[in-house]
Amino acid sequence: MYSNLRKLGKISAAALLSGTLLLGALPAGAAAPAPAPAVISENVAATYEPYRIVAIGDSLTAGYEFGFTETSVPYGYVERVYEQALFRGRAEVANYGILGLRIEGLEAWLAAARDGRTVTPAAIAGAVTDPRAAQIVARTAQLGQDLQQADLVVITIGANNFTALIDMVNKSKEEIEAWRTETMNQYEASMESAIQTILEVRPEASIVISDFYSPVPNSAIAGVTHAQYQLFQESIRLIQGRLGEVVKRFTDNGSDVRAAYSAEAFVGKELGMTYIMRRDIHPNQVGYAAIGGAFAQSIWGEERVVAARPEGVGISVVVDGSELITVNRPVLKENRTYLAIKDIADAMKATTVWDGKAKTATIRSGGREVVLQIDSSVMRVNGQPVTIDTPAYLQPMNGEMKTYVPLAVLADGLGFQVVYSAPTKTAFINK
Repeated sequence: MYSNLRKLGKISAAALLSGTLLLGALPAGAAAPAPAPAVISENVAATYEPYRIVAIGDSLTAGYEFGFTETSVPYGYVERVYEQALFRGRAEVANYGILGLRIEGLEAWLAAARDGRTVTPAAIAGAVTDPRAAQIVARTAQLGQDLQQADLVVITIGANNFTALIDMVNKSKEEIEAWRTETMNQYEASMESAIQTILEVRPEASIVISDFYSPVPNSAIAGVTHAQYQLFQESIRLIQGRLGEVVKRFTDNGSDVRAAYSAEAFVGKELGMTYIMRRDIHPNQVGYAAIGGAFAQSIWGEERVVAARPEGVGISVVVDGSELITVNRPVLKENRTYLAIKDIADAMKATTVWDGKAKTATIRSGGREVVLQIDSSVMRVNGQPVTIDTPAYLQPMNGEMKTYVPLAVLADGLGFQVVYSAPTKTAFINK
């Protein structure tokens, strides 16, 4: 099922306890931008249903950066979209990014997922360039299942179809136009087919497709002529127009299909947003932040961030979309995060009863009860003993002794989802 892909929802609490979870684990495997459309509805917290995201596409979806290996832990645009979803409620993500994937490959892969057919990387245009391709494509049936449950599908695709553009600059105007028109026609036709396939599997899904930026700087130092730069910028604008036309056809028919425009953010800033000086066209973290921000604007109408942390506070905590700001700072102890019990219980809208004689705290929320005892390696969840390696303890704080409890243990015991983002040092707690 869906949770088997990344399992963040199931393993996140345990991973936070061990201090090892990084948001965005390696996947197993024309027109100016239109104003942002209406915001996609957020989760209804009372249902506790996760907002399910499927990401599919090329190396940008995979989160590739210069030096990427099979053991890399990416923090690309997908991880940022996931993080934005966690600001708004419980969420899950499944990432199907394949290095080198071409748009006709995406079209074929989605059709196979829809039809329940087994395919090989050779049948998916561009996939064979990814050393992980066999493992990822073997999950085609799982892709089909994930699409059936998806609330949101995010896509980056098409850039690999246009890489030959750099070699076209010395061709005649007629040759350039003929090649570009043919390539754009393929892009538009395959994009429309891919979107249609997703909607056949999941008509209710919101689909957001990225445009793509030009990594080519207007710089002789980078070996780029002004003519090449102009050709790329003109082509990017034409591609945006084609994408806009595809999106409009679907929105006119009532489907929730959108574009995320980030190309303009790269113009004149290519050297600082990509690895182009290392002869690698992929974004760096600044570039991925721009792409992730464009998706957030298209999906939710805004991009959320945590507040600047005071000195000495090493982690931010967001509970059901609200950041926990307290005078009792979080404590990191042996790579575990502890919070003052009243602060976290209040944020969770839980009730707390303190027994001074037994040195126990009883926390109740949504029909669940957790009992924690100071310095005890056993907690009780709905009356049942559960062994823990992070007991509650008394912490001197602001001139008082405060009961501090392990964040992940308490949240998990009360049935909350816990996801820790290492890049932003933020714990997301969602009912």
